[in-house]
Amino acid sequence: MRIASGGARARPCTPRAAGVAVLVSAVSGSAGLWPAGAGAEEAAAPSASLSSHPAAEGFFIASPDGQDRLRVGLNAIYKLEPRTLNGDWQNRDAIYAVRPFVSGTVIRQWIRFLTEAELAQNPPYLLYSYLELRPRAEIGFRIGQQDTPISRHENFGVMRTLLPETDVVAEYFWTGRDKGITAFGALADERVDYYAGVYGGSPLRQFTTLAGNYVLEARATVNPMGRMPESEFAYALAGAPSDTRVSFTLQGYYGKVEDATENFNPNTFNFQPAATGMTDRKGAGGADVWLLAGPVSAYAEAYWRRTDPAGAAAYQSVGAWGQVGVRILPGRLDAAVRTSWANPSTALVGDRFLGGEAQLACYVAAPRLIVKLRYGISDQRSPGSAALGAVTLPAVAGRTQVGTLQVNLAL
Repeated sequence: MRIASGGARARPCTPRAAGVAVLVSAVSGSAGLWPAGAGAEEAAAPSASLSSHPAAEGFFIASPDGQDRLRVGLNAIYKLEPRTLNGDWQNRDAIYAVRPFVSGTVIRQWIRFLTEAELAQNPPYLLYSYLELRPRAEIGFRIGQQDTPISRHENFGVMRTLLPETDVVAEYFWTGRDKGITAFGALADERVDYYAGVYGGSPLRQFTTLAGNYVLEARATVNPMGRMPESEFAYALAGAPSDTRVSFTLQGYYGKVEDATENFNPNTFNFQPAATGMTDRKGAGGADVWLLAGPVSAYAEAYWRRTDPAGAAAYQSVGAWGQVGVRILPGRLDAAVRTSWANPSTALVGDRFLGGEAQLACYVAAPRLIVKLRYGISDQRSPGSAALGAVTLPAVAGRTQVGTLQVNLAL
Protein backbone atom coordinates (compact mmCIF):
# COMPACT_ATOMS: atom_id res chain seq x y z
CA MET A 1 0.00 0.00 0.00
CA ARG A 2 1.14 3.55 -0.63
CA ILE A 3 -0.05 6.94 0.41
CA ALA A 4 0.63 10.22 -1.33
CA SER A 5 -0.47 13.83 -1.40
CA GLY A 6 0.02 16.51 -4.02
CA GLY A 7 2.67 15.79 -6.61
CA ALA A 8 5.01 13.95 -4.22
CA ARG A 9 6.30 10.62 -5.43
CA ALA A 10 4.65 7.69 -3.64
CA ARG A 11 6.94 5.19 -1.86
CA PRO A 12 6.20 1.63 -0.69
CA CYS A 13 5.02 1.38 2.93
CA THR A 14 6.03 -1.13 5.50
CA PRO A 15 3.11 -3.07 7.08
CA ARG A 16 3.24 -0.77 10.11
CA ALA A 17 3.34 2.33 7.91
CA ALA A 18 0.48 0.96 5.84
CA GLY A 19 -1.66 0.76 8.94
CA VAL A 20 -0.85 4.37 9.74
CA ALA A 21 -1.76 5.31 6.15
CA VAL A 22 -5.17 3.68 6.44
CA LEU A 23 -5.80 5.50 9.73
CA VAL A 24 -4.76 8.84 8.22
CA SER A 25 -7.11 8.25 5.30
CA ALA A 26 -10.04 7.40 7.56
CA VAL A 27 -9.48 10.49 9.69
CA SER A 28 -9.12 12.73 6.63
CA GLY A 29 -12.25 11.30 5.00
CA SER A 30 -14.42 11.70 8.09
CA ALA A 31 -13.07 15.16 8.85
CA GLY A 32 -14.09 16.34 5.38
CA LEU A 33 -17.72 15.42 6.06
CA TRP A 34 -18.24 17.59 9.10
CA PRO A 35 -16.36 20.92 9.38
CA ALA A 36 -17.75 24.02 7.72
CA GLY A 37 -16.04 24.77 4.45
CA ALA A 38 -15.73 21.23 3.08
CA GLY A 39 -16.94 20.46 -0.45
CA ALA A 40 -16.31 18.69 -3.79
CA GLU A 41 -17.27 18.88 -7.45
CA GLU A 42 -17.48 15.75 -9.58
CA ALA A 43 -14.41 13.55 -9.40
CA ALA A 44 -11.98 16.27 -8.31
CA ALA A 45 -10.36 19.46 -9.56
CA PRO A 46 -10.43 20.60 -13.21
CA SER A 47 -7.59 18.27 -14.23
CA ALA A 48 -9.35 15.29 -12.69
CA SER A 49 -12.04 13.04 -14.07
CA LEU A 50 -13.25 9.49 -13.80
CA SER A 51 -13.71 9.25 -17.56
CA SER A 52 -10.17 8.30 -18.64
CA HIS A 53 -8.65 11.72 -17.96
CA PRO A 54 -5.56 12.04 -15.74
CA ALA A 55 -6.42 12.07 -12.03
CA ALA A 56 -5.32 15.04 -9.95
CA GLU A 57 -2.51 14.12 -7.58
CA GLY A 58 -4.34 15.01 -4.41
CA PHE A 59 -4.62 12.89 -1.27
CA PHE A 60 -4.85 9.17 -2.11
CA ILE A 61 -4.10 5.66 -0.91
CA ALA A 62 -3.09 2.96 -3.40
CA SER A 63 -2.19 -0.72 -3.37
CA PRO A 64 1.41 -1.63 -4.35
CA ASP A 65 0.33 -2.67 -7.86
CA GLY A 66 -1.70 0.53 -8.34
CA GLN A 67 -4.90 -1.34 -9.23
CA ASP A 68 -6.79 -0.29 -6.08
CA ARG A 69 -6.80 3.41 -5.33
CA LEU A 70 -8.81 5.61 -2.98
CA ARG A 71 -8.86 9.37 -3.48
CA VAL A 72 -10.32 11.60 -0.74
CA GLY A 73 -10.98 15.19 -1.70
CA LEU A 74 -13.22 18.20 -1.44
CA ASN A 75 -14.11 21.29 -3.42
CA ALA A 76 -15.69 24.43 -2.02
CA ILE A 77 -17.00 27.66 -3.48
CA TYR A 78 -17.28 30.79 -1.32
CA LYS A 79 -19.03 33.97 -2.46
CA LEU A 80 -19.55 37.59 -1.60
CA GLU A 81 -22.46 38.37 -3.92
CA PRO A 82 -24.72 41.42 -3.51
CA ARG A 83 -27.79 41.07 -5.72
CA THR A 84 -30.76 43.26 -6.66
CA LEU A 85 -34.08 42.49 -8.35
CA ASN A 86 -35.80 45.52 -9.87
CA GLY A 87 -33.64 47.68 -7.61
CA ASP A 88 -34.52 45.82 -4.38
CA TRP A 89 -31.79 44.00 -2.44
CA GLN A 90 -32.14 40.21 -2.37
CA ASN A 91 -31.09 37.48 0.05
CA ARG A 92 -27.76 35.82 -0.68
CA ASP A 93 -25.72 32.76 0.29
CA ALA A 94 -22.06 33.01 1.27
CA ILE A 95 -21.27 29.33 0.65
CA TYR A 96 -22.28 28.11 -2.81
CA ALA A 97 -20.91 24.55 -2.72
CA VAL A 98 -19.55 22.22 -0.02
CA ARG A 99 -18.86 18.85 -1.64
CA PRO A 100 -16.69 16.12 -0.10
CA PHE A 101 -16.06 13.09 -2.30
CA VAL A 102 -14.31 9.75 -2.52
CA SER A 103 -13.24 8.31 -5.85
CA GLY A 104 -10.77 5.81 -7.20
CA THR A 105 -10.31 2.42 -8.82
CA VAL A 106 -10.98 -1.13 -7.65
CA ILE A 107 -9.52 -4.44 -8.90
CA ARG A 108 -8.48 -2.85 -12.22
CA GLN A 109 -7.59 0.71 -13.16
CA TRP A 110 -10.46 0.75 -15.65
CA ILE A 111 -13.05 0.03 -12.91
CA ARG A 112 -13.66 3.41 -11.32
CA PHE A 113 -16.08 4.83 -8.78
CA LEU A 114 -17.24 8.18 -7.42
CA THR A 115 -19.45 9.13 -4.49
CA GLU A 116 -20.00 12.78 -3.65
CA ALA A 117 -22.29 14.72 -1.30
CA GLU A 118 -23.52 18.32 -1.17
CA LEU A 119 -23.40 19.80 2.33
CA ALA A 120 -24.19 23.42 1.44
CA GLN A 121 -27.93 22.69 1.25
CA ASN A 122 -30.47 21.88 3.97
CA PRO A 123 -30.88 18.97 4.15
CA PRO A 124 -27.61 17.66 2.65
CA TYR A 125 -28.04 15.22 -0.24
CA LEU A 126 -26.23 12.77 -2.48
CA LEU A 127 -24.86 14.49 -5.58
CA TYR A 128 -23.15 11.59 -7.36
CA SER A 129 -22.70 7.89 -6.79
CA TYR A 130 -21.72 5.70 -9.71
CA LEU A 131 -19.49 2.88 -10.92
CA GLU A 132 -17.67 3.21 -14.22
CA LEU A 133 -16.30 0.37 -16.36
CA ARG A 134 -14.05 1.29 -19.28
CA PRO A 135 -11.75 -1.52 -20.41
CA ARG A 136 -11.07 0.24 -23.73
CA ALA A 137 -11.08 3.86 -24.83
CA GLU A 138 -13.75 3.02 -27.41
CA ILE A 139 -16.36 1.75 -24.95
CA GLY A 140 -17.30 2.34 -21.34
CA PHE A 141 -20.34 2.22 -19.08
CA ARG A 142 -21.32 4.43 -16.15
CA ILE A 143 -24.00 3.11 -13.79
CA GLY A 144 -25.66 5.07 -10.98
CA GLN A 145 -26.47 8.71 -10.20
CA GLN A 146 -24.59 10.95 -12.62
CA ASP A 147 -24.67 13.95 -14.96
CA THR A 148 -26.88 13.34 -17.96
CA PRO A 149 -24.93 13.89 -21.21
CA ILE A 150 -26.81 16.89 -22.65
CA SER A 151 -24.54 19.99 -22.60
CA ARG A 152 -20.77 19.62 -22.35
CA HIS A 153 -20.83 22.93 -20.48
CA GLU A 154 -23.07 21.52 -17.72
CA ASN A 155 -21.00 18.34 -17.55
CA PHE A 156 -17.86 20.33 -16.77
CA GLY A 157 -19.44 21.36 -13.47
CA VAL A 158 -18.95 24.68 -11.68
CA MET A 159 -15.34 23.88 -10.71
CA ARG A 160 -14.33 23.75 -14.38
CA THR A 161 -16.47 26.45 -16.00
CA LEU A 162 -15.02 29.77 -17.12
CA LEU A 163 -17.47 32.01 -15.21
CA PRO A 164 -18.68 31.53 -11.63
CA GLU A 165 -21.70 29.33 -12.49
CA THR A 166 -23.00 27.40 -15.46
CA ASP A 167 -25.07 29.50 -17.85
CA VAL A 168 -28.76 30.18 -17.08
CA VAL A 169 -29.93 29.09 -20.54
CA ALA A 170 -27.83 25.92 -20.50
CA GLU A 171 -29.30 25.11 -17.09
CA TYR A 172 -32.82 25.69 -18.46
CA PHE A 173 -32.43 23.09 -21.21
CA TRP A 174 -30.21 20.61 -19.32
CA THR A 175 -31.83 17.42 -18.02
CA GLY A 176 -29.82 17.55 -14.79
CA ARG A 177 -28.41 14.68 -12.77
CA ASP A 178 -30.31 11.41 -12.84
CA LYS A 179 -30.07 7.70 -12.12
CA GLY A 180 -29.36 5.37 -15.02
CA ILE A 181 -26.71 3.94 -17.32
CA THR A 182 -24.53 5.71 -19.90
CA ALA A 183 -22.50 4.13 -22.68
CA PHE A 184 -19.62 6.32 -23.84
CA GLY A 185 -16.26 6.25 -25.57
CA ALA A 186 -13.75 7.90 -27.89
CA LEU A 187 -13.25 6.86 -31.52
CA ALA A 188 -10.93 7.73 -34.41
CA ASP A 189 -7.92 8.57 -32.23
CA GLU A 190 -10.11 10.61 -29.83
CA ARG A 191 -11.47 12.76 -32.64
CA VAL A 192 -15.03 11.57 -31.95
CA ASP A 193 -16.64 11.30 -28.50
CA TYR A 194 -20.06 9.76 -27.97
CA TYR A 195 -22.51 9.34 -25.07
CA ALA A 196 -25.85 7.50 -25.05
CA GLY A 197 -27.94 6.63 -22.03
CA VAL A 198 -31.27 5.80 -20.47
CA TYR A 199 -32.29 7.38 -17.15
CA GLY A 200 -35.09 7.14 -14.64
CA GLY A 201 -36.47 10.66 -14.98
CA SER A 202 -36.20 11.23 -11.23
CA PRO A 203 -34.95 14.53 -9.76
CA LEU A 204 -31.68 14.62 -7.88
CA ARG A 205 -33.17 14.41 -4.38
CA GLN A 206 -35.84 11.85 -5.30
CA PHE A 207 -34.24 8.48 -4.59
CA THR A 208 -37.17 6.40 -5.89
CA THR A 209 -37.97 6.41 -9.62
CA LEU A 210 -41.69 6.47 -10.43
CA ALA A 211 -43.05 3.70 -12.63
CA GLY A 212 -43.22 4.76 -16.27
CA ASN A 213 -40.70 7.61 -16.03
CA TYR A 214 -37.77 7.57 -18.45
CA VAL A 215 -35.39 9.84 -20.38
CA LEU A 216 -33.33 8.78 -23.43
CA GLU A 217 -30.31 10.90 -24.36
CA ALA A 218 -27.43 10.97 -26.84
CA ARG A 219 -24.52 13.28 -27.58
CA ALA A 220 -21.76 13.14 -30.21
CA THR A 221 -18.76 15.48 -30.42
CA VAL A 222 -16.29 15.81 -33.28
CA ASN A 223 -12.76 17.09 -32.54
CA PRO A 224 -11.20 17.31 -36.04
CA MET A 225 -7.94 18.84 -34.78
CA GLY A 226 -7.54 16.72 -31.65
CA ARG A 227 -9.08 16.35 -28.20
CA MET A 228 -10.22 19.48 -26.39
CA PRO A 229 -9.15 20.33 -22.80
CA GLU A 230 -11.04 19.13 -19.73
CA SER A 231 -11.94 22.61 -18.43
CA GLU A 232 -13.19 25.82 -20.01
CA PHE A 233 -10.23 27.80 -18.65
CA ALA A 234 -7.39 25.40 -19.55
CA TYR A 235 -6.28 27.87 -22.24
CA ALA A 236 -5.61 30.46 -19.51
CA LEU A 237 -3.12 28.15 -17.79
CA ALA A 238 -0.93 27.53 -20.81
CA GLY A 239 2.57 28.95 -20.71
CA ALA A 240 2.46 29.61 -24.45
CA PRO A 241 -0.24 30.35 -27.03
CA SER A 242 -2.63 27.40 -27.40
CA ASP A 243 -2.72 25.32 -30.54
CA THR A 244 -5.73 26.16 -32.69
CA ARG A 245 -8.48 23.61 -32.15
CA VAL A 246 -12.19 23.45 -32.86
CA SER A 247 -14.91 21.08 -31.70
CA PHE A 248 -18.60 20.52 -32.61
CA THR A 249 -21.45 18.73 -30.83
CA LEU A 250 -24.91 17.46 -31.76
CA GLN A 251 -27.18 16.21 -28.97
CA GLY A 252 -30.78 15.41 -28.10
CA TYR A 253 -33.16 13.72 -25.70
CA TYR A 254 -36.74 12.53 -25.28
CA GLY A 255 -38.50 11.60 -22.06
CA LYS A 256 -41.69 11.12 -20.09
CA VAL A 257 -41.57 12.36 -16.50
CA GLU A 258 -44.35 12.37 -13.91
CA ASP A 259 -43.91 14.78 -11.00
CA ALA A 260 -43.90 13.48 -7.43
CA THR A 261 -44.25 14.79 -3.91
CA GLU A 262 -42.57 13.32 -0.85
CA ASN A 263 -44.61 12.36 2.20
CA PHE A 264 -43.05 11.58 5.56
CA ASN A 265 -43.96 8.16 7.01
CA PRO A 266 -43.77 8.38 10.85
CA ASN A 267 -43.79 4.59 11.16
CA THR A 268 -40.65 4.02 9.09
CA PHE A 269 -39.12 7.52 9.44
CA ASN A 270 -38.75 7.60 5.64
CA PHE A 271 -39.83 10.06 2.97
CA GLN A 272 -41.93 8.21 0.39
CA PRO A 273 -42.62 9.58 -3.11
CA ALA A 274 -46.21 9.90 -4.29
CA ALA A 275 -47.12 10.50 -7.94
CA THR A 276 -49.00 13.75 -8.61
CA GLY A 277 -50.52 12.71 -11.94
CA MET A 278 -48.82 15.68 -13.67
CA THR A 279 -46.85 14.20 -16.56
CA ASP A 280 -44.62 16.05 -19.04
CA ARG A 281 -43.31 14.68 -22.30
CA LYS A 282 -40.26 16.52 -23.60
CA GLY A 283 -38.09 16.26 -26.68
CA ALA A 284 -35.09 18.49 -27.38
CA GLY A 285 -32.13 18.98 -29.65
CA GLY A 286 -29.02 21.10 -29.42
CA ALA A 287 -25.63 21.94 -30.88
CA ASP A 288 -22.43 23.58 -29.71
CA VAL A 289 -19.12 24.84 -31.07
CA TRP A 290 -15.87 25.42 -29.16
CA LEU A 291 -12.85 27.22 -30.61
CA LEU A 292 -9.37 27.63 -29.12
CA ALA A 293 -6.97 29.97 -30.90
CA GLY A 294 -3.86 31.35 -29.20
CA PRO A 295 -4.95 33.29 -26.09
CA VAL A 296 -8.68 33.09 -26.98
CA SER A 297 -11.38 30.54 -26.10
CA ALA A 298 -14.88 30.90 -27.62
CA TYR A 299 -17.77 28.58 -26.78
CA ALA A 300 -21.49 28.66 -27.75
CA GLU A 301 -24.57 26.45 -27.46
CA ALA A 302 -28.07 26.57 -29.02
CA TYR A 303 -31.20 24.58 -28.07
CA TRP A 304 -34.74 23.76 -29.17
CA ARG A 305 -37.26 21.90 -27.00
CA ARG A 306 -40.90 20.81 -27.26
CA THR A 307 -42.81 20.29 -24.01
CA ASP A 308 -46.17 18.53 -23.88
CA PRO A 309 -47.52 19.00 -20.33
CA ALA A 310 -50.49 17.05 -19.03
CA GLY A 311 -53.70 19.05 -19.25
CA ALA A 312 -52.15 21.98 -21.10
CA ALA A 313 -51.16 22.95 -24.64
CA ALA A 314 -47.76 21.88 -25.92
CA TYR A 315 -45.20 24.63 -26.42
CA GLN A 316 -41.75 25.08 -27.96
CA SER A 317 -38.72 26.74 -26.35
CA VAL A 318 -35.54 28.04 -28.00
CA GLY A 319 -32.39 29.53 -26.55
CA ALA A 320 -28.71 30.19 -27.12
CA TRP A 321 -25.71 31.48 -25.22
CA GLY A 322 -22.04 32.13 -25.88
CA GLN A 323 -18.86 33.16 -24.08
CA VAL A 324 -15.38 34.39 -24.97
CA GLY A 325 -12.33 34.30 -22.72
CA VAL A 326 -8.98 36.02 -23.35
CA ARG A 327 -5.76 35.13 -21.54
CA ILE A 328 -4.08 38.26 -20.21
CA LEU A 329 -1.24 36.73 -18.22
CA PRO A 330 -0.43 33.05 -18.90
CA GLY A 331 -1.32 30.96 -15.87
CA ARG A 332 -2.46 33.93 -13.80
CA LEU A 333 -5.17 36.17 -15.26
CA ASP A 334 -7.90 36.17 -17.88
CA ALA A 335 -10.97 38.19 -18.84
CA ALA A 336 -14.27 36.77 -20.07
CA VAL A 337 -17.73 37.83 -21.23
CA ARG A 338 -20.92 35.81 -21.69
CA THR A 339 -24.33 36.59 -23.17
CA SER A 340 -27.52 34.50 -22.99
CA TRP A 341 -30.93 34.56 -24.66
CA ALA A 342 -34.04 32.39 -24.41
CA ASN A 343 -37.62 32.38 -25.63
CA PRO A 344 -39.40 29.99 -23.21
CA SER A 345 -42.48 29.72 -25.45
CA THR A 346 -42.56 30.70 -29.10
CA ALA A 347 -46.36 31.04 -28.81
CA LEU A 348 -46.18 33.74 -26.12
CA VAL A 349 -45.23 37.42 -26.27
CA GLY A 350 -43.28 39.07 -23.47
CA ASP A 351 -41.50 36.03 -21.98
CA ARG A 352 -37.99 36.65 -23.33
CA PHE A 353 -34.84 36.19 -21.20
CA LEU A 354 -31.67 38.21 -21.90
CA GLY A 355 -28.48 38.28 -19.84
CA GLY A 356 -24.87 39.41 -19.93
CA GLU A 357 -21.81 38.89 -17.71
CA ALA A 358 -18.20 40.08 -17.57
CA GLN A 359 -15.42 38.85 -15.30
CA LEU A 360 -11.75 38.94 -14.39
CA ALA A 361 -10.28 35.73 -12.98
CA CYS A 362 -7.01 35.22 -11.12
CA TYR A 363 -5.62 31.67 -11.15
CA VAL A 364 -3.66 31.85 -7.90
CA ALA A 365 -2.69 28.18 -7.91
CA ALA A 366 -5.02 26.63 -10.48
CA PRO A 367 -6.85 24.40 -10.33
CA ARG A 368 -6.61 24.37 -6.53
CA LEU A 369 -7.25 28.07 -5.84
CA ILE A 370 -9.01 30.49 -8.19
CA VAL A 371 -10.48 33.96 -7.51
CA LYS A 372 -13.21 35.36 -9.79
CA LEU A 373 -14.69 38.86 -9.96
CA ARG A 374 -17.90 39.12 -12.01
CA TYR A 375 -20.69 41.59 -12.81
CA GLY A 376 -23.90 40.31 -14.37
CA ILE A 377 -27.21 41.78 -15.47
CA SER A 378 -30.28 39.94 -16.77
CA ASP A 379 -33.85 40.76 -17.73
CA GLN A 380 -36.58 38.13 -17.55
CA ARG A 381 -39.90 39.29 -18.97
CA SER A 382 -43.19 37.63 -18.07
CA PRO A 383 -46.72 37.98 -19.45
CA GLY A 384 -48.10 36.96 -16.04
CA SER A 385 -48.88 33.62 -14.44
CA ALA A 386 -52.29 33.32 -16.13
CA ALA A 387 -50.79 33.69 -19.62
CA LEU A 388 -47.80 31.47 -18.80
CA GLY A 389 -49.89 28.52 -17.67
CA ALA A 390 -47.59 25.46 -17.76
CA VAL A 391 -44.68 27.40 -19.32
CA THR A 392 -41.64 27.71 -17.02
CA LEU A 393 -39.15 30.61 -17.14
CA PRO A 394 -35.34 30.38 -16.94
CA ALA A 395 -35.14 33.06 -14.21
CA VAL A 396 -37.21 35.12 -11.78
CA ALA A 397 -39.23 37.76 -13.60
CA GLY A 398 -37.65 41.20 -13.48
CA ARG A 399 -34.26 42.84 -13.92
CA THR A 400 -31.49 41.26 -11.84
CA GLN A 401 -28.04 42.73 -11.20
CA VAL A 402 -25.33 40.83 -9.39
CA GLY A 403 -21.73 41.45 -8.36
CA THR A 404 -19.69 38.38 -7.44
CA LEU A 405 -16.41 37.86 -5.64
CA GLN A 406 -15.89 34.10 -5.70
CA VAL A 407 -13.16 31.83 -4.39
CA ASN A 408 -12.89 28.25 -5.73
CA LEU A 409 -10.98 25.77 -3.57
CA ALA A 410 -10.20 22.28 -4.90
CA LEU A 411 -8.30 19.72 -2.83
